[in-house]
Amino acid sequence: MKIINNESDKNILINATNLTEGGGVQVATSFLKDLVVLGSLRNAKLSVYVSSAVNRNLDENFFNKKFFADFKVVDSKEINFLNSYKLNNYDVVFTIFGPMFLPFYKNKHISGLAQPWIVYPVADAIKKFTFLMGLFIRFKYFLAAYIFKRADTLIVESNHIKCLLIEKGYVNHIEVVENSVSGIFFEKSEWKEIYSEVFNSKKINLGILSAGYPHKNLDFVINLAEDIESIYPQTFNFIFTLPDAKFHDLTRHKKLSSLANLGVISLQECPSFYNQIDGVILPSLLECFSITPYESMLMKKVVFVSDRVFFKKSCFDHAIYFNPLLLNHAVSVIKDWYFDKSETTRNEHICAAYKFVNSRCRSTSRAKLYTKIMTEQA
Repeated sequence: MKIINNESDKNILINATNLTEGGGVQVATSFLKDLVVLGSLRNAKLSVYVSSAVNRNLDENFFNKKFFADFKVVDSKEINFLNSYKLNNYDVVFTIFGPMFLPFYKNKHISGLAQPWIVYPVADAIKKFTFLMGLFIRFKYFLAAYIFKRADTLIVESNHIKCLLIEKGYVNHIEVVENSVSGIFFEKSEWKEIYSEVFNSKKINLGILSAGYPHKNLDFVINLAEDIESIYPQTFNFIFTLPDAKFHDLTRHKKLSSLANLGVISLQECPSFYNQIDGVILPSLLECFSITPYESMLMKKVVFVSDRVFFKKSCFDHAIYFNPLLLNHAVSVIKDWYFDKSETTRNEHICAAYKFVNSRCRSTSRAKLYTKIMTEQA
């Protein structure tokens, strides 16, 4: 169904030009697909600018770009603070995830905020950088916080994040729209199979579905793999989904047979990835609301995550927690799950997690809330 445009319609731009990898690309892809599924939007003319990364995830067979008044693949450099005045023909600009500095845009700017560096204490994560780089990172996110504060409305993914921002002095109007599993996980016809030798049916395959940012703490997994290999040789397989260059850089000092890289996968390939692994491990030092644990639970896989508040506020008792700074603790937690717990106990945990996540907000509900906010602002 294509939007019917009237002269009185409000012009709304959905901006996903700055999303290049990770969860932001996934949310944008899911949201745009859900908009098409939901159908026409009354009194609004929607235009969409996306990055090439988002565009690659929009399968032409299942996504009708003609639904929108305008759909462009735009490099984020083409929308910057110097030429932001060019957006003034839009009544509302919705940047799915900021920051996006638009000083010469005069109308309503809505921005999603999912920057844990702004929200949480960064002491552990900042240690991943040299002293000078750490200073640069602090300055970078000081500027990012300033940019977010200029937005008319912020959208965050949990009430917990909203409360933390208010404590930090944010006076923007703040809406909460919970992150949710993409509708693709419920549409098997859209799944794309992955055929790869990195999956080893004779081993326990642990997936690390994560972008290669320093705060994701992926070097911890490299050291964890080495420790586990020394105790349980030829038993575990750790599978990353990184660009080849990042994986090479991550493993340049340790070449282990238990480490493998599948490469970057599309949203449509995610269900196949989960189907071929036994569990997921996320040692992040900072997150806002990662959807990977929910996807793992929906696909009935155990998920091991950092014992940090950002995971505990979303996963509750349905994840297995470990200290992301203590290798011995992580080894012990994984050993306990696979070798000490009974099969009955494991199945009960996985079933409870599945029921929990299956009761959460669906991605179409998220799309409805996004559109409600956009049209109200217009």
